Amino acid sequence: MEKIAPADHESPLPSSLATRLGGWSHRAQQYPVFGKTWYGYRMRSFRAPMILFALVLALLAALVPTPPPEVDQLAFWFTFPAIWLVVATALALGRGLAVLVRARGWRPRREAAGIVCALLLGVLLAWSLTPFVRTGGQPTQGQASAELQAEQARDNRLVNLVIWFPVLVWLAGPFDLAAYFRQRRLLREAALQAQAERYKHQRNEVEVKLAVLASQVEPHFLFNTLSGVRAAMLSDPDRGIVMIDHLIDYLRSTIPQLRADRASTFVTLGSQCDSVRAYLGVIAARMPRLRTEVSCAPELRAALIPPLMLISLVENAVKHGIEPRKGPAQIQVTAASREADGLRMLELSVIDDGIGFSASSGSGIGLANIRERLKHLYGGAAALELRTGEECGVVASIVLPLVETMEED
Repeated sequence: MEKIAPADHESPLPSSLATRLGGWSHRAQQYPVFGKTWYGYRMRSFRAPMILFALVLALLAALVPTPPPEVDQLAFWFTFPAIWLVVATALALGRGLAVLVRARGWRPRREAAGIVCALLLGVLLAWSLTPFVRTGGQPTQGQASAELQAEQARDNRLVNLVIWFPVLVWLAGPFDLAAYFRQRRLLREAALQAQAERYKHQRNEVEVKLAVLASQVEPHFLFNTLSGVRAAMLSDPDRGIVMIDHLIDYLRSTIPQLRADRASTFVTLGSQCDSVRAYLGVIAARMPRLRTEVSCAPELRAALIPPLMLISLVENAVKHGIEPRKGPAQIQVTAASREADGLRMLELSVIDDGIGFSASSGSGIGLANIRERLKHLYGGAAALELRTGEECGVVASIVLPLVETMEED
């Protein structure tokens, strides 16, 4: 027979089991204090103590000797249920009024003051129901008896205040009030922390964007282009002029985006296609063996996409696919729309016939930045896909929702 492993006595219980074993009071702690759900669980937590308290009062009533005839019998026997009723009122009334206050949706400071007043009002109402504790004997007839009766009434009120008021304040929920303020402070800290996380994500998004933008005019690209221009000027000045023209077009479309005040979260697909054409023009002039094609339907040029993602894929294809390959090569950039789960999606593809996947394919900084930006901007609605081409090379595609106008959402 297989032995069952002994339980670890130091490990915490599962959360579901801990909630069940914790009782109604523990369940109430899982909800906002002085909320409706919290109030329901809190009242259930008092059910067993109140039943036990009723049994204790019944036992005391049975053990107390019968009062003398001159004592009001009805008032005497009503004292025990009155005590139970006062305790029940102190437990339920103030908290119930606080629930009504919180349901009003007031501002935090006004809500806190209202809850404190509601608990105090519950104490006063419960105290008004308390049976007075009587002191001294029965007054005699005449004027002396009237004075004695007035003095005795004052003593009764004083004793009643000293005995009952602290008890009712303790029953009215000071610990719940402290839990309310502590919970409100923790919720405020959690909100501030969440806001800080949002600011951190936004800052990371800006940093990633600026890093991607800055990487577009990297020394490697500029040095190779200028070296190609210098060599072309000596052997083929016309080709050198073409390279300079394409370089000017590329820098004109790219450099303004390096300024933070000009950087935008979204730009039009048409502007990005123009930048890609200028960039590929420079590369093709430097490498005459390369053939390029950029196709984008006119109706898609107004679509909004994150800046310089498309050109990052093109640079990646040139650097890792085309440059290492010998002989003729080709890069094709396409933009197309398609339906997916009832939504219009935009697919941007960069197709090359280079050397294909290598050990580091898909793990570069540029591709990681693209994935991170897509995650922050679209959540799970956009993705970067890499696959092998039909014959050779790599097909890199960005699939994202098709948006043609800027919306607040």
